[in-house]
Amino acid sequence: MYEAIILCGGEGWRLKPETWVPKPLLKIDDTTLLDRQTNWLANHGFDSIILAASKEIAEELRPHILEGIVKLSIEEEKLGTGGATKKAVKLCESKKVYVMNIDDIVFYDPKELYEYADKGGAILMAKPVLPFGKILTKGSQVLRFEQKPPLKFYVNAGHYVLKTDVVREFFPERGDMELQTFQRLADLGKLKGYKYNGLWLTINTMKDLIRVREYLERR
Repeated sequence: MYEAIILCGGEGWRLKPETWVPKPLLKIDDTTLLDRQTNWLANHGFDSIILAASKEIAEELRPHILEGIVKLSIEEEKLGTGGATKKAVKLCESKKVYVMNIDDIVFYDPKELYEYADKGGAILMAKPVLPFGKILTKGSQVLRFEQKPPLKFYVNAGHYVLKTDVVREFFPERGDMELQTFQRLADLGKLKGYKYNGLWLTINTMKDLIRVREYLERR
């Protein structure tokens, strides 16, 4: 059985005032971001998908729930990514769970990361792209321009696989796992990194949303 948690708690403040639509319900092609992510997981064989959402948007998400596959974990108050994951894990039956941010879009089989996580957990790592053009020089002479080149280091791509007992033991009741938990797991040797070299799209601003829409339309 493959289980997943989608973190839907972000309010998308950097998208305002261009849009006030909750981030999971943003239209990205002929469907919503939430539909895209749940269908992506379901099409790769995930049997159970839990949406970790605040009570403010939970009712808006219900019409988008795939019957028999998707269920809600509702936060009565803001818990942060770590607290939201710990609460949602109470609905899990498996020993491992795939956890992902609603706004991080990747193009691979998520079961790769699922099978890779043989310790406490694993993080999908991607190389970020410089948002500016790079100028190569020799002394004061400009030689060449590189438009938005990929950087050489890896960053957190917002997709994880975690053992559910690790979540129960180490994750906070309230707070972000990125700040409070992952370094501790790394120090204990319980965290692995999986290098993902495919396309990684993330939606934080209106410009990001337009880029995603244009890419999916071409695709």
